[in-house]
Amino acid sequence: MPRHDPHSFADLSQGRIRHIAFDLTVDFDRHQIRGTARYRLDRPARGALDLDTRGLTVHAATGPGGPIRFSFGDDDAILGQRLRLEADGLAEFVLEFTTSEQAVALQWLTPAQTAGGRHPYLFTQCQPHHARTIFPCQDSPSVRFTFDAALRVPQPLVGAMAAAPLGSEAGTAATTFRFHMPQPIPSYLFALAVGEIASRDIGRRSRVYAEPDVVEAAAWEFARTEDMLQEAEKLYGPYPWERYDMLVLPPSFPYGGMENARLTFLTQTMIVGDRSLTNLIAHELAHSWTGNLVTNATWEDFWLNEGWTTYAERRILGALEGEDSAMLRAATGRRTMFRDLDRFGWQSDPTRLKFPQQGIDPESVVSYVPYEKGYSFLVRLERVVGRPAFDAFTRRYIDEHRFQTITTEAFVELLRRDLPRVFDEVDVENWLYAPGFPADAPPFESPLIDEVSNRLFDYQEGRLPRRGQVAGWATAQTYLFLQHLPRVIPVEHCAALEQAFSLDRTRVPQFLSHFLEIAVRSGYQPALPRAEDLITSVGRMFIIVPVFLAMAETEWTRHRARPLLERIRARHHPITVARLEEILRKEGL
Repeated sequence: MPRHDPHSFADLSQGRIRHIAFDLTVDFDRHQIRGTARYRLDRPARGALDLDTRGLTVHAATGPGGPIRFSFGDDDAILGQRLRLEADGLAEFVLEFTTSEQAVALQWLTPAQTAGGRHPYLFTQCQPHHARTIFPCQDSPSVRFTFDAALRVPQPLVGAMAAAPLGSEAGTAATTFRFHMPQPIPSYLFALAVGEIASRDIGRRSRVYAEPDVVEAAAWEFARTEDMLQEAEKLYGPYPWERYDMLVLPPSFPYGGMENARLTFLTQTMIVGDRSLTNLIAHELAHSWTGNLVTNATWEDFWLNEGWTTYAERRILGALEGEDSAMLRAATGRRTMFRDLDRFGWQSDPTRLKFPQQGIDPESVVSYVPYEKGYSFLVRLERVVGRPAFDAFTRRYIDEHRFQTITTEAFVELLRRDLPRVFDEVDVENWLYAPGFPADAPPFESPLIDEVSNRLFDYQEGRLPRRGQVAGWATAQTYLFLQHLPRVIPVEHCAALEQAFSLDRTRVPQFLSHFLEIAVRSGYQPALPRAEDLITSVGRMFIIVPVFLAMAETEWTRHRARPLLERIRARHHPITVARLEEILRKEGL
């Protein structure tokens, strides 16, 4: 069977899914979604049709002439099960299915796990390859489809989808919400949420959705979204998805954001009351062009989604906040990536922008390498040819590949065609395929970075920062300072830094993550209750994994790591729990 994607059973020579009509019922009692999906292919299937599934029960398969024979293949730990339909000559068919309680893409929350505490909640996370746990599909980024959906949810809950809402109809015990997705998306951008959800308009084409207890704060925090949209359009062309709405999820959401087209999912950890973390919106918004519109062909090409989007994010922020601020954020991003290089090993495969991933779970190699090494590569190219020429290349790249996928190799050919001179100065092959971080990486310079460097030099000389020296710092400056501190410092330094940066009352979780990791590793005992509270209350892996890892690796807290995970297991997303379990396994706990 010719497979183009190491993370999918799909054989695209059999035919491609072009449209799906869903009829879905959400069952909170059984933690299941039941439903039917009517599929339309781009042409009649040639022979059998192979689809991706994991944990699904398929009750029936029907074509225009009656039942279709189907069978499941062996279970694969990474891919799930191949569903083979005997669909030769069929261009349309219907599947009836039910999800399992273990569906990784579905996060079921009890009322106690929500901000309001009144109703249960459900949200999905399909990236990278979890849509197959909700419905049978060709679960590869290279397959795009439009869809319609009827989503039936128990009253008084509200259903939301990453699609255009068409209205709702109330029944005796359930409400049916209808949606239409006119633009074709890959399966990883399929998204829905069900819960006590309110909304506020924040612009002529943006609305924020959140629990009622959170929606007003979210609307204030994200009020600059239209400004970001307009700057992005100046750079990359008209916004291609009509609306840019956002849904703020309960705290167990494992990521900072998920760029679901038309309805970005966001973490509550962004809402800190001063709009200082809204760069994440710029990143997810930028995905509307780089990632959602022009998409990596497989997860081996992930840097084409995230490296480009990080570049676009910082161009948007540079236009709004100034280049000094953009370079400051670039410096913090590079430092974050260096920690991932240390974690994997600088000569390991996951430090390459592209490497073979047959037999590798894409989530096991998630890191900031595709984001920050990819970003640095694009900045390196830009600085060779100049920003105007690189901007023109970027627009051609986007315009020529709208609603299409692209491989790394195809991108290199575009460079050869449009920017051939970069090959005289840049070792493109080394950047893309070699491990580690190239010696010719572009430096990031800014007076804001210099201020942090001066305080770090003082610290190395034994002079701790005073509150008056750092009180006016931007959030990213404090973050950069904490990033560069040694992971083990004297406990009296922990206390002094806590006071200087007001870390005992900060609302910025990134600050807490770095400080509490250092505090645990340094033996600063007053910080332990806050460390455990952070791991319990926040689901975002970027925030809690470093602190949990510190607890598991440090002698005085090792014995608390396993009991802590058992206490919080039910609160967190399965993706997060799996990451924390991996830490304990490696530590023999």
